[in-house]
Amino acid sequence: MKKKHLFWGFVALVFIGAFLAVSQSGYSDGDDAFFYQYVNSMGFFEYLGWRYETWVGRMAAEALVYLVFSLDIHFWRVANALMLVLLPMGILRLAARAARIPEGSLMTWKDRQPACPVGRLWETGLSMQIAAVSGYFLMSIVTLGYAALWVNGSIFYTWSFTCGIWALTPYADFVFDGEKAALKGTKLRLEKGGAPGFRQFIYTIPCAIVGAMSIEQMGAVLVVFELLAVLYGILKWRKINVMLLVQTVVTVIAFAILFAAPGNAVRVASEITNWMPEYETMPLAQHLFITAHWLLSSFANENKLFLVGIWIVGLALLAQKHERKVSDWIFAGLAVIFTIGALLPYAGITVLSDFGMQYINTAACVDPVPTAEVMTGQVWFAMIWQTAALVFTFLWVWKVSGCQITLLLAYLAGIASEMIMFFSPTMYASGARVFYLTDLLYLFIILALLFGISEKKKRNVLCSVLLALGVWNMLSQTVALYGV
Repeated sequence: MKKKHLFWGFVALVFIGAFLAVSQSGYSDGDDAFFYQYVNSMGFFEYLGWRYETWVGRMAAEALVYLVFSLDIHFWRVANALMLVLLPMGILRLAARAARIPEGSLMTWKDRQPACPVGRLWETGLSMQIAAVSGYFLMSIVTLGYAALWVNGSIFYTWSFTCGIWALTPYADFVFDGEKAALKGTKLRLEKGGAPGFRQFIYTIPCAIVGAMSIEQMGAVLVVFELLAVLYGILKWRKINVMLLVQTVVTVIAFAILFAAPGNAVRVASEITNWMPEYETMPLAQHLFITAHWLLSSFANENKLFLVGIWIVGLALLAQKHERKVSDWIFAGLAVIFTIGALLPYAGITVLSDFGMQYINTAACVDPVPTAEVMTGQVWFAMIWQTAALVFTFLWVWKVSGCQITLLLAYLAGIASEMIMFFSPTMYASGARVFYLTDLLYLFIILALLFGISEKKKRNVLCSVLLALGVWNMLSQTVALYGV
């Protein structure tokens, strides 16, 4: 009972803090003014039809935009504060379900015991709840501002990602809890009962629709993980949960409707003209280069502390092993080196993080786009270094987690959610909010790895380190941006 009261007290404090933060925000002069004008001059279905035909297929987010801009700004502030609480709590819930004891090999990962054998969110412990919320502080302040504190940006990103995360909860229950009562048969069968419970779908199916029909990044991740969970049940237990199948079908249909919008072609044509005129004519090699250059820069700058978090928690996991091999020491040494390299910018050393991106005006048309020929030797070195860091981190998660496939998939999904911008002429113009989903996926990995720390005191210390790192990150960025 004490844990429950402590949890709800913490949630209340986070809500108050989030509300105070968003209360400093109002409608912006750009997109917010645009949405406010058209929402208040059109009917609901008229507005959705106009947007679908002439601009975008994100109908769920557009419906929420219509609701928010039809009401007073105070509604958005309360609702957004609530979403900012639900988002990390949803990630924590998924991590608690997915985390397995980090011991064993690839062949034994399916039989591993849960690292967090608790049934309720408040039983995860206050330190883990603080670590989940600390994810906001580990982000770039620009990413957080665009994706969480900007009115229409928060609707498209924070709200849709929150819905997408909670839409995955019954799949986590099915994959990681459903095995308790599951018996593998020889024939494929439909299952109406069992884990997850039916009541979950009352909110997860609407959440899936919002997640799939808002931002393409979230929709793609949602569809892939839902399909994988259904396929897992078929291959392992020869069973299909009926409600999971219904939600998966609904999600796929919603995602297809998003891409079928006639306005998508109009939007892309306009964005090419306004943001990247070379988009359709540039050679494939150059297109691949600018995508790799942009993506690697994000991991060296905006996303770096999430990689640091994965490396630090992984070091603690290696340290708790009873028997350490030579390969463990080699991996640990590399993790320390990459961690130091990622933290160098805080000391003013940017040789590993300067990709020349500061010379690209993301608020204007990028013409011409960067080319490989104009990159300096220092930029090439930084790109090679960051590529090595990303490859190492994949192997690192594999090793320290004990080959937990779910964490590896989340890691690859974080990279893929940025690589999808290869198909968008607004790769630069979309700004740092594109990195938001990657940060959230890597927060999930960090939390799942933290559950693998067997000693509670050591886990609490690591959670404190993550919080301190996040606070330091926010303060240093605030000083750099605003000189205060």
